[in-house]
Amino acid sequence: MVTVILIDAALVGLLLVVVLRARVAWHQPRARIAWLAALVGSVALLTQGTVIPLEMLDGLLGGTNILKLVQNVLTMVALWLGIQAGTAPVTARIRSLRWWFPGFLAAVFAVVFFVAMPERGTSSFHFLEDLAATSTGAWAYGVLHMAGIALVGLLLFRSARGSLPGTRLFFRVGAVGIVLGCLSEILDLTLSRFFVSDALVSALFDPLFYLGVVSFVVGIFVASRITTKIRRRGEELLARLEPVARDRGADSFPGLPADAAADTRLHALRVAVEDDAIATSTPLTPAQRALLDDIDAHLTRRTTGAPS
Repeated sequence: MVTVILIDAALVGLLLVVVLRARVAWHQPRARIAWLAALVGSVALLTQGTVIPLEMLDGLLGGTNILKLVQNVLTMVALWLGIQAGTAPVTARIRSLRWWFPGFLAAVFAVVFFVAMPERGTSSFHFLEDLAATSTGAWAYGVLHMAGIALVGLLLFRSARGSLPGTRLFFRVGAVGIVLGCLSEILDLTLSRFFVSDALVSALFDPLFYLGVVSFVVGIFVASRITTKIRRRGEELLARLEPVARDRGADSFPGLPADAAADTRLHALRVAVEDDAIATSTPLTPAQRALLDDIDAHLTRRTTGAPS
């Protein structure tokens, strides 16, 4: 019951991000990375069967537990996209990401899944755990995919250093929960296959892993709200700076594309205003200098956390 609550809580959080950030993602290519992470994560959680019966979903794929492979790949890709959303450069686009890494892991998952488990039985939520007790091939796949997701979890923990200050804790707690959950599952599968199963170890995966997922989802949700506030602040500052630039004859954006981000245009215009003041020997007024100071604080906020 607790597992179902955690899965559904994470699903609701991701769906909120998908819905609330859809408009921003449509207009801002960089924001589409986080939006896609939330979308893929939502689909991964839907495959758990808490909303749509697992038998129905797996039945669409033949009813031989292939849904488990789909779930594992989607979970890995969602976590990887979450890392890219926090660490990729401002100019990054979905198509420009280094897709070879999740592509390689997905290919390895698929090959081992089909080779190691040619007979998988009918649709079952715990088919892998049950099969691993008697099949070394099932054990090998279980260990492999858990190790792969744990690796992505470690990368998530490392990447949290560069995330927004208000989200760093959520991402790190999420990464720790995901990694510990994967390690507990590897231990459980190994005990079940080669030694004696332990009820306590078997019970560790769900709370550790899904609490980690919930924390990760909260991090994405909070990050989306903070990013929206930062974007709106940049647009507000740009609207205040444009009249100043026009008065000084420095209101053009040479070399900038028409769809440049607000912060890019804000930086270019801020430099143009400062250069004009120096070139024409007309000092900025106290109000104008205060505005440029506010712009500087805003433009450095993403990396320093300075208030704007």
